[in-house]
Parts: sequence; structure tokens; C-alpha cells
Amino acid sequence: VLSFIMKKARSLRTLNLDLDWNDLRDSGVQALAALRSPRTLHTLNLNLRWNELGDDGAQAVAAVKDAPSLHTLSLNLSSNAVSDSGARALAALKEAPSLQTLSLDLSWNSVGDVGAQALAALKDVPSLRYLSLNLRSNAVGDTGAKALARLKDAPSLHTLSLILRRNAVGDSGAVALAVLKDAPSLITLTLGLWGNLVKANGNGAQALAALEVLGRDRDANCPSSARPKVIVDY
Repeated sequence: VLSFIMKKARSLRTLNLDLDWNDLRDSGVQALAALRSPRTLHTLNLNLRWNELGDDGAQAVAAVKDAPSLHTLSLNLSSNAVSDSGARALAALKEAPSLQTLSLDLSWNSVGDVGAQALAALKDVPSLRYLSLNLRSNAVGDTGAKALARLKDAPSLHTLSLILRRNAVGDSGAVALAVLKDAPSLITLTLGLWGNLVKANGNGAQALAALEVLGRDRDANCPSSARPKVIVDY
């Protein structure tokens, strides 16, 4: 049914689809690929939480990258048994030609360092200005965190929310993530690292504490254009 609707909806601009807590089987998963069909689709909000879609489902959803006019994408794949393979498939969203706003929720899955390394490629989305990436309660360690720090190279990114709560990020990963503040166009940075392996008195905690100070002192000590607003928990 979804595939049929998408093919008929030639002038569709906005689609809000909530399939939370359903039982999408193989045919339903593959039908999700039809979301790329409407050439006028501008905004897509897709909630697929708790469907056990797995990596095949993630790959099917990633096909929306081919929607030529897609500007805003909110994709909730929380609790869907997505692993590194699925994360690699979703990294193909970097090819979306018109995408400016991306919210990707992969919390409570099985994404590890390999998947995080793949998702770092989202820095290459040509026009990306807003990115929210939620990897809470996965298996990301220092290697994955260091890879995600490359998001600072996204040239037009002005708002970044990176949630890595309840993973396995240690001091070296935290130090690496602190460089996100240096993204050239960044205005706001939210970094969630609560429940990781950052030592209370280690280099990671010191780097994150410096970020907190940066956030507090921004308005008082420098023009808003010179430093990003920073919100960090650890």
C-alpha cells in the first residue's frame, strides 16, 4: 500500500509517517524504499521505532537519499536491531543533493565503531546545516568517537547535536570530540557523553570541562559569531 501511495503522490511535499511499535515484515520494509519516489518531497518525518527492521530495513530507508528535493529528514530507527552494516547503509544519506536538516535517531541499537566511522561521512552532505545524531546505548568506543569528530569538517553545519550517552567512549575519544567546537560555521553544539568511560580527573574530563567553560563564557567574552554555544554532559 505504501509503495502504491508513493508512486501516485507525484506532488507530495510533506509526509509525516508514524509507524512506531508495529510489525513491519519484509514486504513493508522494502516498500519504504518507495519514499524516494515523489520528486517534490521536501520534508519527511518517519518514526519507525521498535519495529525490529534490522540492517535490511535501514538499507531500504536509506533510499530516500534519491529524493531530489528532500530538504528536511527526521528518521527514528531507535530499537530496531540496526548494526554496523545498517549504519553503513544510512551513511549513504551523504549523497542527498538538497538535504539541509537531518535528524537521525539510532539509539538502543548495536552500532559500534565501524558504524560510527561510516556515519562520520555525513559531514559530506553538500548543503547540511543542521544535524542531530543520536547513538545513545550502542557500542561506540574511542575509535568511533574519533571518527565522529570529523563532523567538524562539515563546511556549512551551524547546529550539531551528537548524543553518545551510555556507550564505551573513554578519555581519548572525549578529547577528540572536543574539537567539534572548531567546525567553521558552527553556532550551537550539544554533546552528550553521560554514562561512558571518561575518567573524572583524566584528559577527557578536562577537555569536556573546557567546553563547558566555553559555553558559559561565550556571551560575556566574545561576539556570538566567534564561538559556538556549547551544551555538554558527561
